[in-house]
Amino acid sequence: MDQRKTIAFHSYKGGTGKTTLITNLAAFYAKKGLKVCLLDLDFPAPSLTSYFRKMPCKYINDVLEGEAQISDVIVDLTSELELKGKFFVGFSSPRKLDIDEIEFRHNEKWQINALKRLLLAKNELFRELKVDIIFLDTSPGIRYWSINTLAAADFTAILMKDSDMDIEGTRKMINDIYDSLTRFGSKYFLLLNKVPGAFPLDELHNENSEKAFRDELERVVGAQVIGSIPCFCDIQFSRHEFLFAIKKPEHPFSKRIAALAENIRNIIEQ
Repeated sequence: MDQRKTIAFHSYKGGTGKTTLITNLAAFYAKKGLKVCLLDLDFPAPSLTSYFRKMPCKYINDVLEGEAQISDVIVDLTSELELKGKFFVGFSSPRKLDIDEIEFRHNEKWQINALKRLLLAKNELFRELKVDIIFLDTSPGIRYWSINTLAAADFTAILMKDSDMDIEGTRKMINDIYDSLTRFGSKYFLLLNKVPGAFPLDELHNENSEKAFRDELERVVGAQVIGSIPCFCDIQFSRHEFLFAIKKPEHPFSKRIAALAENIRNIIEQ
């Protein structure tokens, strides 16, 4: 990857599989030799501590409070996952008090200072750890900190499912938020997730139907669709669906992740 970039993952509402997708993509890039950092900025519903089964001493919340440096927070999972590149993860606190503080107890002045600290932390990751790409997992909808996260990103991957609510909500967010951010150089694209038909009987018919749906969606929503992931029940209902793209590379989900990773790479290197 020639240029260091930051990608935020966002959605109109929850349940789109955002965290599953971002963790698998980030780890896949690290598997291919890139230096990757994944930051959990979904403060109302932090999940990476559970996903990776880690309980660090310091959290990203401490960085935003000015009580820690990003180097105090980052956990290196490269050796544990046996990856070719580097895979750093920054966790947000699952403690109820910390969740309430981010969402309800801080005023606008604190939010502005916290955004400045996030930008400084991002620059330190690029400068000191020589990270190639930073992934930001943020909370769905229009929350104060979600907007801050989008403002800190070069690209936003908007996740959505094939439903009227997702389509209309995403279209509205593009008009109200994303188009405004493009004035500052940020770009966005759509990712379809949990698309019905993981194991179609008629592959050709299914591919044609998927392309037709994507073309129509781009027309209605007004954004480029760069990939889609079918709904795989064995992943969705797995008790601990941990990094299929790394652990089960021959799984159809993993192959979709590989194709999606290539599409994203082409987009951010243009």
